[in-house]
Amino acid sequence: MATLAKAPVEQVSGWADKSVADKLVARAKELRGFLSENAPEGEKRRSPTDAVDKMLKEEGFLQMLVPQRLGGFGLSPTDFCRVQMEIAKGDPAVSWVIQIINGTTWVTSLAPDSVQEAVFANGPEPVCGAYNPPGKARKVDGGWIINGAWPYMSGSRQATWTQQGVVLEGYDGPVVPGISMCYIPMSEFEIKDTWFVSGMQGTGSDTAIAEDVFIPEGQMVLIDKRAGQIDPTKKHFGAPSDLIPAVPMVRTTGLAQLIGAVEAMLEIVAAESGKPVLTTTIGPRTGSGAYMRDLGEAAALIETAKTILFSLTAKLDRVGLGEEFTAEEKTQHRAAGGQMVQSIHAASESLMFQAGSSGFSLEKPINRYWRDISMALRHIQNIPTIGYEIQGRALAGGDPIAPPGSY
Repeated sequence: MATLAKAPVEQVSGWADKSVADKLVARAKELRGFLSENAPEGEKRRSPTDAVDKMLKEEGFLQMLVPQRLGGFGLSPTDFCRVQMEIAKGDPAVSWVIQIINGTTWVTSLAPDSVQEAVFANGPEPVCGAYNPPGKARKVDGGWIINGAWPYMSGSRQATWTQQGVVLEGYDGPVVPGISMCYIPMSEFEIKDTWFVSGMQGTGSDTAIAEDVFIPEGQMVLIDKRAGQIDPTKKHFGAPSDLIPAVPMVRTTGLAQLIGAVEAMLEIVAAESGKPVLTTTIGPRTGSGAYMRDLGEAAALIETAKTILFSLTAKLDRVGLGEEFTAEEKTQHRAAGGQMVQSIHAASESLMFQAGSSGFSLEKPINRYWRDISMALRHIQNIPTIGYEIQGRALAGGDPIAPPGSY
């Protein structure tokens, strides 16, 4: 395994060979039964089971987006999504943990050299994090004192480092992407058990609390430098992923697992097509035009979401190889994500109608997929109306509602 101290500074070359991703996709398919078997226990404990935790760390699923210079696989956004869709068919919550840790660790690989050298000194350490509500940072000799409580720390049981949003003491302004970020070993935190929700229960998204934690100067990225900023002057720079803006990458790849989950719902409903249509004389559902029409529509909605997803990731793949990503394209990218969200939502709701009231039994896997999808679709980056307004304002020349870095 490469470490940052030993790895050569690479030039922009290419993404990992597709054969690497193909092996990970195949392995994800093999793990589907294992993940499904562990999912109920993961929900009860509200974090991945010990067996799943061990698998994630041993098989490299937490390093798929990490550049090869740091010991990761260096997958393209498209190939990462292919793996994620298969993992989600076993357990969407585990796929969510994989997404959050891969995304945050990758954003850390975009940070200034001092951060990369601290976090990745011994290889591709898994990083999770949160930025809202932010903590507070106070300047002291040689570094900073950090205090805060950050909820929604998905993957808190798997990460060894964290990326936390902070504001300087005395600041009382808006919380937006681009606030200052600090990097702290997970061992410095108290994890408070606060993740009591109806969906994505198995993600360990608890609250991390830091009290008077000191970090060296090199582990703080102030707002003027921004974590995730593309900076070719850095010593540790040169992978294709170093050229991709952070928010479009994390937002887009974060929808792949929801497509995989709704595909699993489709499989379950299609497999029940031999059941009778209750309260009618139709017999099997295959004899019902209404059932077959709704099943076909759900499948078409899922295929629409996949088509959009791979169109958006193909653009990110090309950006990593040097293609320009214009401001206009970024607004279109954000709005297209909204179309994905609406397609996934519509398909999942239709499939639950087709599954009937029995599908709401907590013992039924389709119920878990539906709850996980419903929760994840409400993530702030997935709210369709915000993306549509951003594109609408851009088209009409209206005042922007968010800084460019947030979409």
